[in-house]
Amino acid sequence: MSRIFGLALASVFVLGAGAATAQALKAKLSPDLRIVAVDVEGGAATLFVTPEGKSLLIDSGWAPGAGSARLNSKGLPVASSADKIVAAAHALGLSKIDYFVITHYHGDHIGGFKSLTDKIAIDNFIDHGPNVQLDPPGTDPARAANSSAGMYATYSQIIAGKNHIVPKTGDALDIGSMHVQFISVAANVIANALPGGGGPNPDCAGVPTMERDGGIENHYSVSSLITFGKARIAAFGDLPWNEEIKLLCPTNKIGPIDLYFVTQHGMDLSSSPPTRALDPIVSIMANGDLKGGDEAPMKMIASYAHYGQAFWMLHYTARYPALNPDLNFIANPDWVPDLNFNLTATVTPAGLITITNGRNQFSRTYKARAAQ
Repeated sequence: MSRIFGLALASVFVLGAGAATAQALKAKLSPDLRIVAVDVEGGAATLFVTPEGKSLLIDSGWAPGAGSARLNSKGLPVASSADKIVAAAHALGLSKIDYFVITHYHGDHIGGFKSLTDKIAIDNFIDHGPNVQLDPPGTDPARAANSSAGMYATYSQIIAGKNHIVPKTGDALDIGSMHVQFISVAANVIANALPGGGGPNPDCAGVPTMERDGGIENHYSVSSLITFGKARIAAFGDLPWNEEIKLLCPTNKIGPIDLYFVTQHGMDLSSSPPTRALDPIVSIMANGDLKGGDEAPMKMIASYAHYGQAFWMLHYTARYPALNPDLNFIANPDWVPDLNFNLTATVTPAGLITITNGRNQFSRTYKARAAQ
């Protein structure tokens, strides 16, 4: 049974009418849900803005100076993850972030957080609870400051006394006309199938478990199923292979997805064979040129029924060039000086999903299943 956060968030929703109206007027309102997959160089940062001007940011990319060392067209280091997120928010008319979800405490997801809070206001913070990936004894202090434990300590200090939500698996949250359901939190996936899910998954037969996981924090990822109008959107953070199996085997508890943010940047720690049952209409991979886009996940995604003309990447995967889709579906080719191009999605209440490449404005429109 899911909980809809209500009374627990009374202090959040009981805003002065003038403040709420001012925020709505500042936002560039649209009848559609707008989504920006921000190019944070193989990290993760995805911004959602509802028709009401309410915003959700999932993850904050890297700390300044971390991540890719690529240069822009002027030969200078690329902008920080926080700078890119704020630029995307301002382009949509936002002066603050209403909800920030940190899926887990790895540096490519939480690293940009401190810098971000210096640049834009955030009203509500959502996470899985305390960090579980501890430093070994004797860890160098400089390394410890940038570890999951160190970044969580900084995060905890910054959010102290602020609106803080630790959802349980199955909980739900309405942000304007967008509905967010938490389908896995703290290594605990939903026990029962969601409406539209529950069908047998033939790809579960004989699928092995995987010893590698990239760190225990990945298991604890706050994973969400987002619905808007007729569209279903999956954003699972870095949920690893074994957690995917729990979620999708022996039956697919989620059901088919319309827009899928490929888990864990397309690294081979996720994208197990059972993910084929998600059968996404369109997929977006937040990879870097040398991070993510691994061979096995790229081949797995190519086996999805709707792969052709429906797979988009933030970066060209330089390690497996033969596996890249058409360049129009890639925001940042590796031979072009990095100009931080994003991928954007516009989702109408009727279920039309339009993806646009920020580099060349190439776009394609797809229909959610419920719209077909």
